Amino acid sequence: MSMTTNTKAFGGILSNIRKERGFASAHQFFKSVGGSKSLGLSFMSYWNAEHGRKLPKSYHLKMIMAALGIEQRSPKAQELTRAYFSALSGFDELLQNLSVPASTGTALSSRDLEETATHKAISLRNVNLTLKQWKLRTGDMVTHICQNFLANTAGWVTVRELSDATRFKPEAVRKALKALASGGLIDFSNDKARGPLTAKMIQSPPTTPATAAIQAALRDNWDAWLADSKRVVLKRLTFRMTKANLDLYRQHLEKAVNLVAAYESAEADRQDSAIYLVDAGIFQILPKN
Repeated sequence: MSMTTNTKAFGGILSNIRKERGFASAHQFFKSVGGSKSLGLSFMSYWNAEHGRKLPKSYHLKMIMAALGIEQRSPKAQELTRAYFSALSGFDELLQNLSVPASTGTALSSRDLEETATHKAISLRNVNLTLKQWKLRTGDMVTHICQNFLANTAGWVTVRELSDATRFKPEAVRKALKALASGGLIDFSNDKARGPLTAKMIQSPPTTPATAAIQAALRDNWDAWLADSKRVVLKRLTFRMTKANLDLYRQHLEKAVNLVAAYESAEADRQDSAIYLVDAGIFQILPKN
């Protein structure tokens, strides 16, 4: 396999992961995560990487993986890293020594196959917002909550219904809906609104310098809103584990949280359903830093 072929293979894997993360194009991804400020390279350099024309520097690849939300030691991280070093060396014979041999055990159970298929289906529904849309969405509490209601509700919703559900005044709701419509996040007409992303899973903004303020606003909004919300389930457990095992567990936890999409129904009767937030967090309690 030639250097060019290996480089194209790396670019293809990078492009596929970007699409799975909900970024429809390379340009959308570049802009959404903060561009050169977050990735340390120009758009053309990133574009060349995806199209197999040139490999990024290793430290740039690390920044790209972080912006894509790829966990260290995860299967996606291993796949992309193996392709990177294969392209870097020009051949992959030695890299075969790092591959995990295929299992000779029993095939996946029907339950495992069903869960794998569910995760695949969920990944195809991923969608990402632009930085401008995130800033608009998190600008104030009313806008944030109204957008969440519409993102999880099919069909048209009146200003009065949103006001009754959120306890925000109709004037504040109407102002928020106009702002959301101006940013392309909703449709708003004749005092009724609907969200075009009800069949999608909006991904959290990646952790980059450009999104730091957005993530802080999201935390503040949710903390304030949850302070007066009804807790449905509470399960807490303390444990000791290595950082490596913590990384593995985080991946399982993320998959478990994403499985909620298999139970959701934006079309459900609004009198017989409610909107819930799954808040799965892990805290280091000891030793204190």
